[in-house]
Formats: sequence, structure tokens, C-alpha cells
Amino acid sequence: MQRGSQILACALASLFITVSAFAREDIKDEIVKIYTVANVPDYWNPWGMRGTTGGTGSGAILKGKKILTNAHVVGNETFIQVRRSGEARRFPARVVAVAHEVDLALLAVEDPAFWDGTEGLELGDLPYAQDEVFVYGFPMGGDTLSVTRGVISRIEHQNYAHSSFNFLAGQIDAAINPGNSGGPVIRDGKIVGVVMQGIRQADNIGYMVPAPIVEQFFADLEDGRYDGFPSLGVVLQSMENRDLKRSAGMTPDMTGMRVYRIKPGSPGDGTLKTNDVILAIEGAPIADNGTVEFRPRERTSLSYYIQKKTIGDSLSLEVWRDHKRRPLSIKLTRPLNDDQLVPNEQYDILPSYYIVGGIVFSPLTRNLLQAWGQTGTTLRPTTLLQS
Repeated sequence: MQRGSQILACALASLFITVSAFAREDIKDEIVKIYTVANVPDYWNPWGMRGTTGGTGSGAILKGKKILTNAHVVGNETFIQVRRSGEARRFPARVVAVAHEVDLALLAVEDPAFWDGTEGLELGDLPYAQDEVFVYGFPMGGDTLSVTRGVISRIEHQNYAHSSFNFLAGQIDAAINPGNSGGPVIRDGKIVGVVMQGIRQADNIGYMVPAPIVEQFFADLEDGRYDGFPSLGVVLQSMENRDLKRSAGMTPDMTGMRVYRIKPGSPGDGTLKTNDVILAIEGAPIADNGTVEFRPRERTSLSYYIQKKTIGDSLSLEVWRDHKRRPLSIKLTRPLNDDQLVPNEQYDILPSYYIVGGIVFSPLTRNLLQAWGQTGTTLRPTTLLQS
């Protein structure tokens, strides 16, 4: 009897390993391929367009009959169609919400036939390093659903290629190629991230928009309008230099980031002062390199706590000013885009221009710099941190 129990236990363990090691079949019914036609503005000749282009991407059906994908999949779109995995029919779709700074978009399909047999996926929690995940999508080279398996390599802030803003991101080692963009990263049957970009010069290094950023996007939309991620409106300087720390009257064991510049009209203007040292944010101590511990023994940029807020929320800080610790509360009233002297990449809008005396004037944007050939142009000192 004992031998039979051991055999049964081994069989059950083997079944569990088999089920967990492979992608679930029912999830495949919730994945879509997205077909787009886009008309991209020509910022070098702002009265014209660069021409119409077609592309494809991936997406996931959510509960509530919406499709989650990347903003860059549907940016500057003029026509969108979606097709469910395993089916041939395409359905017209439209964008209902987009957050270009975090490369996320929601699509809707009006035809009720599209939703037949769908249940929709739910969001999961932020995974940990070494967690196993599955990436679903439609990469180049085929028209059927692709499922690749990998692990989470790390969680930290990264520059999002679509917007040039710095947000929390998850690095994964699953194979990611053009066409995978917008596809879900799945763990335990739930979406823990959205594939957004890869590194061509590296082997199997890709990035996803993690679940907390997606949740924040959804929270912003609860009032029916997307306002954007908030900005504190300050430029910060590292306090790793001992002489700089000594000049501020700080003891060697104190850590923080010095307020180097405050942007006029920003939330920090009028409350923070130049040369203040921010010691803690939302109760989390700030290291001299500008990082905070967001989970035990895991660190990322202090912007993590700002980006967990929505426009109108208050942010609590502890600063070192005039050799004293001071608690401050700042209401976050402006989105990131409003605190950029030179706006980051813009989408879904036409460039403005003026002609005076035969000379064309156009506002300076990163789009214009890229059209001029200055891709990757750094518009601020790299040793400073904007928040």
C-alpha cells in the first residue's frame, strides 16, 4: 500500500511539473495579432507626411472586453484590425486610451462576434528575478502564435525607447523579435508584463512594461480620462562626493540626493529649495546614488515612488535644509511632458510650424532633432536625475 502511494505521489508530481513547464492552451485564445496602417508626420518638412506604412504587433484580451498592447504598435495609426489566435477573420478596432510615455494602449472592437468565447486575462503581481514566464505574440517570420519561455533577469528602471522616459521595467531572456511588441508576458495564467523592446546587439535581452505600470495606467483611466504620470519637476544630483556632503552639513552616515535645479511652475517650485537634500521619499530612505529599496534587497530609482502616484496625489518627502530634517508634502499637479523644456517624442499629432518672410519656424522637439539626424541626443547632463 505504501509503495502504491509513493507511485501515485510521483505521478502527481510529474503531472504538476509537466503542466507548469508548458504554456496553457486556454491562454492562446486570448491573444490577438494587430494589423496597423500609420501615417507618420515629417518633422523636417512639417507641412507633409513621411508616407503610409503598415505593421503588425501583438496584444492580449482583458476582462472587460478591451485589448492591451503597446502604444508604439498603434502610434500615428490611421487604420487598425485585430485577429484572434487560431482564427482567420480580422475585425476593425480603435484606440480608446494611450499612454505614450509608458508605451501602453487599450483597443476596443465594436463587433460583438469578436468577443465570442473570450474570457479575458487578469493582471498579476510584479514578478521576481528568476521567475519563469511565457511570452505570447506574433513575431516576424510566421503568422501563427509563438510562445517562448524565459526567466525574469532583473527589475529596475530603464529608458523606454518609445518615449525616452525612464520607468520601471522587467528584463527577460525569452526570445523577442519585431511583431512580439504588445504581447503579454504570462506567469501563473496572469499578465505580469507587456513586451515592449529588445536589444539588437545582445542575445535574448528584452524588456517588458511590468504589471505595476500597467495598473497605474488603468488607475489613471478610472475617471474616464488619461492624465499622465506625474512629475516632481526637479533635477537631482548625487551625494556620493564626500566634500559635497560635508558642505551640506551632513554626517557621513546620512544619504540622499541634492536638489540641483527646480523647474519653474513645477510641483516642487515653491516648496523645495535649491541645495535641499532629499533624504527619504514616501518613508523610503534614498541612497546617495538616487536609488531606493522597493522590495527587500532590490533597488531602483527614487522615481519609483513618484510614478506610483496619479496627478493630484500628494508626495511626502524628508529633506535636509539648514542643518535640520524637515518633512514636506508636495501635491503632484503636472504630468512629465509638461516639465520638459524640449518635449520628448510626440505621436498622434501633427507638427506645428510658422512661415515668416520665407523662413520656416517650428518648435524644437525630439522628433525634429531625430529628423535632423541627432538621434540619441542627450539634452541634459547624464550625471543628474530628473524626477
